[in-house]
Amino acid sequence: MKCLKGVLFIFNLLIWLSGCTVMVIGAWLLMEPSKGHLLNIFAPHAIPTETIYFVAYSLLATGFTILIVSFFGCRVALRESHCILVIYMSLLIILIVTELVTAAVLGIMMYRALSGLEVRLMERMSEYYGYNVSSDVSFTHSLDYAQYKFNCCGIYSDRDYNGTAWWRESHFSGGKRQVPLTCCIFKEAEIKNTGSPMSVVSRVFYKNNEKPWLYPQLKDESACQSQDATVHERFRHKEGCLDKVKNWIQYESLVVILFGVVFASAQAIGIIISAFLCRRIMNMQTG
Repeated sequence: MKCLKGVLFIFNLLIWLSGCTVMVIGAWLLMEPSKGHLLNIFAPHAIPTETIYFVAYSLLATGFTILIVSFFGCRVALRESHCILVIYMSLLIILIVTELVTAAVLGIMMYRALSGLEVRLMERMSEYYGYNVSSDVSFTHSLDYAQYKFNCCGIYSDRDYNGTAWWRESHFSGGKRQVPLTCCIFKEAEIKNTGSPMSVVSRVFYKNNEKPWLYPQLKDESACQSQDATVHERFRHKEGCLDKVKNWIQYESLVVILFGVVFASAQAIGIIISAFLCRRIMNMQTG
């Protein structure tokens, strides 16, 4: 009996730690919402901040629920209460079902987001990239962030911007930019990891809103915008963003799905331990 209670207590301590981890990740996303820009590439009508805030608050709610479940589990381990044990097992079952359903929904969403992604991105970039009245500024910020983060340009290559609405407007206005500034190579001093802990702390506590993809400091803008490939080769990113963005969403989704499946499997072990403990308590009460 004491062995089962000890194992259950340690198990719920691990659940409590995992719940704290989930809540920390949710809080981290609230402080570092830039991933919402990448999510917006896959969700055509979503606003980046709304998307990432939805994910962050969902993680906070999930983490809080896990803490409640682990609290009941610790109560079960400390007190031989049949009623609390039944509540604990019911909460575990509900949590497992929720996690498995969430993992399945996320898998379906990832499949739908990747289906026809190339065509959608090319159409949106061709018609709506830019900062004028008819442009989709939200999508523009997202693509700029992707080009900055992954050191890429366009969907397939830097030539994708030729003939787009942004390209035509640039040439008509006399600017004659060949690619957006985020396609250019930044100065070495300006290449920073904006998602690092020190960077996030700086933005939160010191109000340092560092967004290099919106205010790029380039190595050589004139060379980057040159039409001569031999000139812009060392100052412009040539590779497209499509494969890098797809790899990112696949990796992130796979991590979340695996985490949910592993966590649900661990909770199933908790149900088994609780069932044995429940049987022992009932035998002691009837005996």
